[in-house]
Amino acid sequence: MFFRLPADRINWVTSSFLCGTLFLTLTAVPLYLWYFGLDWFQVALFFALFSACGFSISLGYHRLFSHITFQAKWPVRLFTLIFGAAAFENSVLMWASEHRRHHKSVDHDDEPYCFSKGFLFAHLGWPLFKPNPTDPTSNVPCLKKELLVVWLVAYGQPHRSPCSLCLPPH
Repeated sequence: MFFRLPADRINWVTSSFLCGTLFLTLTAVPLYLWYFGLDWFQVALFFALFSACGFSISLGYHRLFSHITFQAKWPVRLFTLIFGAAAFENSVLMWASEHRRHHKSVDHDDEPYCFSKGFLFAHLGWPLFKPNPTDPTSNVPCLKKELLVVWLVAYGQPHRSPCSLCLPPH
């Protein structure tokens, strides 16, 4: 049987970005390293940004915004929003919404990154497709009211759903 990708469900912007990034990583990065090499500043900057992005996803997007396990002052919220966005894992609205749906329906078809669809889909494939719900951020009304989140989504970071689903028009 022939495997067919559902072309109407593919998120072309995200897919193009991720495939383009992979292509550049495999071609341009080795060429850059061959011709220019690395110095200590680039290595230090890599580890600083890697740490800030990882911290922002695990502490900010996951614990602070998805589970609301603690409250934080605006500098911590802003830091985690900015560096979470720099991790290219969608806006905090989409991330928190998908994570809440994940906990609500583990290993069912409604789960955004369902493991029953395969290991590759659960870890790599799910961002390549559009979300199933018509209003994918309906389960994060508290985040739609937060000023820093509204500011970031409106002016800084696009997400996979049309803006009209998440924010009122300006």
